[in-house]
Amino acid sequence: MKAATGVLVFAAGTFAAAVLAAADAPGEGVASDGAERYHLRYEFSPGEVFRCKVTHLTTVDTKIRGVTETAQTRSVSTKVWKILSVDPAGNVTFTYTVEDARMWQQLTGREEIRYDSTQDKEPPDEYRHVAETVGVPMGTITISPSGEILRRENARPQFNPGIGELTIPLPPQPVQVGESWTREGELPIRLNDGKVKRIKTRHVYQLKKVETGVATIAARTEVLTPVDDPAVQSQLVQRVKRGEVRFDVDAGRVLQQQMDIDATVIGFSGADSMMKYLARLTEESA
Repeated sequence: MKAATGVLVFAAGTFAAAVLAAADAPGEGVASDGAERYHLRYEFSPGEVFRCKVTHLTTVDTKIRGVTETAQTRSVSTKVWKILSVDPAGNVTFTYTVEDARMWQQLTGREEIRYDSTQDKEPPDEYRHVAETVGVPMGTITISPSGEILRRENARPQFNPGIGELTIPLPPQPVQVGESWTREGELPIRLNDGKVKRIKTRHVYQLKKVETGVATIAARTEVLTPVDDPAVQSQLVQRVKRGEVRFDVDAGRVLQQQMDIDATVIGFSGADSMMKYLARLTEESA
């Protein structure tokens, strides 16, 4: 598995979005230089069910006091939005469920652990929290057409088997190929003394191209807060990604997304410690 190395990235595990060409009114459909503009927005219909297959692979190599360990994990899950309503403003309300999950982990010197929610009646202890959550609606959520979460009522504690964030923010105005938009954010990091440090970030998105009905959006996160502590860096690299998302313009659905992490942190647990974190998240509409 080869992953991209570079700027820390936050691209969300998006469920569905429509990339619609804006109307041909002056200033909307065509830019002043003649370039076509596209209106990116989430759009669903009441009663609709949208499924995505999500695969998350990680390999973490650590070295502490001369001892090297490798942890590998894999999860394949199906996440589902059941659309309850869409109001006149385009705000979408839906229930959110992880329908099934197949999990695997292998740690150095230990037996591998597996769980398949579609077959195993009794899960191993390591995946009991997964078994209790799979197939049960985790909440009712309302989002705006631009992806802002307006309301969230959690029915159960959130289980996230590497499925990323709920939505990506979309620009309120039409954009042309090459244009970018940003949104500020924070990542909470727990320090060794138990306190929480909030790391400021800027999420950057760019419409790369629209070809044969498919729009491609690149995403990355710029970390704005200076981070010199390797222990904090070791948590950051596990939670931010770099990649791109492909949308079917006509159908208004995510075709595929891929996010990668390839990072190494030195000194996260002592001067001679090292952690190499490699991960890939892929998502495909079912």
